[in-house]
Amino acid sequence: MKKTAFHSIVALCIGAIVVTSCGGGKSGGSLAEQASGDMEAYENSDVNAMEQARPTIMVIPSDHTLQNFECLTTQKVNGRNFILRDYNKYLLKDDRAKRIISAIQNEFNAQNFPLNDFEQTLKQLDTQEALDMADGFEKDAKTMLLTVAQPDIILELNYDTSRDKKSGGLTRRSKRNQSGEKNISYTLSAFDAYTNKAVATITSSNIKGESTTETIQADIKENMPKFQGDITKYFSDILTRGRDITVRIAVEKGCNVNLSDDSVEGDTYADWITDYIKTHTVKGAYKMQRNTDKELYFVNCRIKLLNEDGTQYGVYDWARDFNKNLRTNLGLKCTNKAQGLGEVLISVQGIK
Repeated sequence: MKKTAFHSIVALCIGAIVVTSCGGGKSGGSLAEQASGDMEAYENSDVNAMEQARPTIMVIPSDHTLQNFECLTTQKVNGRNFILRDYNKYLLKDDRAKRIISAIQNEFNAQNFPLNDFEQTLKQLDTQEALDMADGFEKDAKTMLLTVAQPDIILELNYDTSRDKKSGGLTRRSKRNQSGEKNISYTLSAFDAYTNKAVATITSSNIKGESTTETIQADIKENMPKFQGDITKYFSDILTRGRDITVRIAVEKGCNVNLSDDSVEGDTYADWITDYIKTHTVKGAYKMQRNTDKELYFVNCRIKLLNEDGTQYGVYDWARDFNKNLRTNLGLKCTNKAQGLGEVLISVQGIK
């Protein structure tokens, strides 16, 4: 970010703080004069790596919860079953969703975890008209949600109460028992948004309580320290060993390039690409799964999360650098067509 833009943003933030603390009254000097600290020193100081790398969290309903509220269906396209998730319908049907999700978010906010709000991300999707077509198919709602929000960890919430009964395919609430209490069961599972690997879980069954929201909130609060500790430990491991991604290089139909052909660098395209991945992964961590004339596919590629100055380095950055080298060094026409967070898909169209 340029210095002028940075100064403008900081000045606005300082202005909001000053107006709030002074009750909106007039001040005797400029905002810059009232600012505390050394802005120039802050700009020139090293980036706090742990602050940059702290995992971003987003809470979403599990597929089981969506199914309970008839917000999950399957559709067969060309012989394959695709899951369709209607998150907006779920928020309208479950009047407890916002309160429970908010309660979970508050626990993470209290520990300074960055958050992406589920409902606000859905609104952002609608605003951007993100229901676009990819390869002739409509993107799955969950894929779109994660692509826009780009959380590091997703928390999937699943809960049931003794008052939630299914009748005729609809979820309804039965009457309270005489004591007014319900049996409440829930699971909160943390997954790596890039690999879908399970990171941590809280599971409680048959908790007694009158309020679903308050009962779940109290139980989560009790179990949160270990849950957050498991997430932090997992993400610290990623920070050390690198993020796990997949890399696929595919030659488009009609293109006369074979990956076994000799490149302008002297090596075959396949050998050059393999050497690049070996050099640009943490300790050369990768596994090759496919190696044909038209496709290379690598899994368990560990890429760094941070640059040397502590700023973030993500999958998009890695794919951009890789794509640039393919064009510059090998003279290939190629683009990154990946949709998922943890994947790189380079499509080769030909030679420049």
